[in-house]
Amino acid sequence: MKRAHLLLAALLAAPALALAQGQTGMTYEQFNHIDKDGSGTISETEYFTFMEGAFKELDTDRNNSLSRAETADYLTDDQFSKVDVNENGRISRQEFLDHVMSEFHYHDSNKDGELHP
Repeated sequence: MKRAHLLLAALLAAPALALAQGQTGMTYEQFNHIDKDGSGTISETEYFTFMEGAFKELDTDRNNSLSRAETADYLTDDQFSKVDVNENGRISRQEFLDHVMSEFHYHDSNKDGELHP
């Protein structure tokens, strides 16, 4: 499994309670992998860029959407359904990015546009 896939799995499976308590649910190695500028925080841009790349890696058939099969190693059926807002059995790029960015904003506890370790 690629390193980005492992990180994506951790991000998508991180318990909401831990994140809501100001924890990212990531190891320092995972956090630093996304913190490309080494600032000690993950900016909205860094997070978006990572997640956009993760979507492209997961979209193995390159049809700009994710099937249950493509996400089977990372999402439970319940998680998949939560992201598949239009309930068509596929997660579009927009649904994916809307979901992960919504999570980013929810867990940006001080609303400074950055996630802190």
